[in-house]
Amino acid sequence: MRKWTKIGLIIGGLGLLFLLDDLFVIFILKNALPTVFHDFFFNIALAGAGVVSFLLAWVVFTALQRKPTTGKEGLIGERGKALSAIYGQGEVFVHGEIWKAMSEEEIQEGDAIEVMMADGLSLKVRKVNP
Repeated sequence: MRKWTKIGLIIGGLGLLFLLDDLFVIFILKNALPTVFHDFFFNIALAGAGVVSFLLAWVVFTALQRKPTTGKEGLIGERGKALSAIYGQGEVFVHGEIWKAMSEEEIQEGDAIEVMMADGLSLKVRKVNP
């Protein structure tokens, strides 16, 4: 789907989800009290509902575009420090935790590393020049 189609669907869905009951109340009040609830107030209420729907859709859409921060997807690209010399396998400190690490290159203790891939409880890392 195209980007604008997704945005339109998100706006419509949030409008139905959050504002449908409010719109029903507005329609009921307009029909029950036509002299008190003028068209001007009715139009302002509809415009306000549309603006709120658009803002909610914008928040949801931007949240969907962010990089994951949890799980193994959130570890990829993170930088850390080698806790031991890595000649195939070793230990690294990444994202506040100690991990088993694998590397195809030789990494010395204390070197800066970057996570390339997460495989179970092990990370595939590479050396990074600070």
